[in-house]
Amino acid sequence: MLRNYTCGQLTLKDEGKEVTLAGWVDTIRNIGSFAFIDLRDRYGKTQLYFDEKLFNKQVIKNEYCIQVKGKVRKRKEKNPNLKTGEIEVEVSDVTVFSKCKELPFTITNDVTVSENTRLEYRYLDLRRPNMLNNMLIRSKLAKAAREYLDQNNFMEVDTPTLIKSTPEGARDYLVPSRLYKGCFYALPQSPQLYKQLLMISGIDRYYQLAHCYRDEDQRADRQPEFMQIDCEMSFVDREDVLNIIEGLLKHIFKEVANVKLPDFIRMSYDEAITKYGSDKPDIRYPLYLNDVSEILKDCGFKAFEDKYISCLVIPNYANNVSRKNMDEDNLLAKKYGVFGVSHLKYENDVFNASIVKNINESALTNLKNKLNINNNDLVIICADKVKVKASTALGALRQYYASKLNLIDKNVYKPLFVIDWPLFDKDDEGNIVSLSNPFTRPIDEDLKYFDSDPTKIRSTSYDTVLNGVELSSGALRIHDSDTQEKVFKLLGLTSEDIEERFSFLVEALKYGVPPEGGFGIGVERLAMELAKVDNVRDVVAFPKNLKAFEPLSKCPSKVPTADTDVLGITFIKGNEDE
Repeated sequence: MLRNYTCGQLTLKDEGKEVTLAGWVDTIRNIGSFAFIDLRDRYGKTQLYFDEKLFNKQVIKNEYCIQVKGKVRKRKEKNPNLKTGEIEVEVSDVTVFSKCKELPFTITNDVTVSENTRLEYRYLDLRRPNMLNNMLIRSKLAKAAREYLDQNNFMEVDTPTLIKSTPEGARDYLVPSRLYKGCFYALPQSPQLYKQLLMISGIDRYYQLAHCYRDEDQRADRQPEFMQIDCEMSFVDREDVLNIIEGLLKHIFKEVANVKLPDFIRMSYDEAITKYGSDKPDIRYPLYLNDVSEILKDCGFKAFEDKYISCLVIPNYANNVSRKNMDEDNLLAKKYGVFGVSHLKYENDVFNASIVKNINESALTNLKNKLNINNNDLVIICADKVKVKASTALGALRQYYASKLNLIDKNVYKPLFVIDWPLFDKDDEGNIVSLSNPFTRPIDEDLKYFDSDPTKIRSTSYDTVLNGVELSSGALRIHDSDTQEKVFKLLGLTSEDIEERFSFLVEALKYGVPPEGGFGIGVERLAMELAKVDNVRDVVAFPKNLKAFEPLSKCPSKVPTADTDVLGITFIKGNEDE
């Protein structure tokens, strides 16, 4: 065999053993009459001792891939930072498997090169211990998920990755068909329709670690291709599904990170927006938004008339705020579509701000009493005709100040479910639009609003949120054809639209559909939380960059004309820089 121990395995119990190790040369320390080499593999490092003659027998450099044979002995000076820090191997023979050319960057955790360079040489980047650990966390995550779901009678079923294009909220990645000229497959944004069909088939508990694809703008927590723990269950209500999600995540965190998650709270969408200014609230720190519309709507300030008004109190911070700080707050708030925010400082038992002269005294007194304002408190107010816009602008400032004031304990986990989402809204033209996918089941008690005011209908949707990160989303599904038809018609879909896009599902809904629901947990986002990293690309083996490009293989790339001709595709030459 090429090795009988790994580089993270040997201890003092192995002293005197003849061993064979293999790995990469991590560091070299040439003392003169002898040399030390740290040999590294994915399991750890082992110090090797070379006498002068053996060390000079052949050239050995960093990142050479080698094999050594020798005897385990006790180290004179222990290294408490290594699992193998009490021993070393006195090398009697060495074989160089392969050499290494000059490296584009050093194989250390604190690498300083650009991310694009790391991605171009990803096979070297993955040698770094922290990246190997991230890959191990992701592997353990998948194993723990399968363990829990298997124990709870879920059946793993693969669904197709060449599917019919249906509206899912983002652009599809399309695959042209050679046999059916002018027709396209789509890569799945999720296995949504197939898992519903599996429930109709009688497979009452399904799961898969599903590959999904969405053609949308990239960011730190998003990739064009991603994986989700995808599940669906029959004969369940919402609470049944939430209990499975909670149990699954508790199991994963315990098995992968030895973290015991607390019980998940249930929070309505309206409370999340009103109190935290986010549909994925971070509830680790005690900063809250306050609805002060009733107090300030008739205060005399025209900018507040006919508006939803919310405010955020930053305790004991007024004397730290400058005009520059206020301008920065306004710039952040304006990104969410509001006009801006107003700052009130409470100093020497009075409010101090340019807008105070526009607000009557009774309103200021009521504001102080409602919010329990103390001297040196800062009050940030946002008003807008649309509640969600005012709240989310303040929610962004809430997050900003929490970070700035070091209020966030990164060792604390606060999970919750956001429930009772609105199912419909109106666009700028007054048309009803879906805020979920068109197969989401309404809450039964709200079905009465279908004909009067559909925007009052709440959905059975639920999002799983951990420390401000959305880990999963899901919903109960419509299981009767009449309700499904109402939703389609409400969204303005014609019979032809329905037939073209969903005919197979609509037909299936006529054959005895069980009440069902499911969810999809984003593997990458979950791995980010477990690995405590801020970039999704650090938990993906071969990711795309922010331009959806893979620097390693230079993908996407052009293909020979012959390959597109056979597909019946002709390209119109455009701007090569686009």
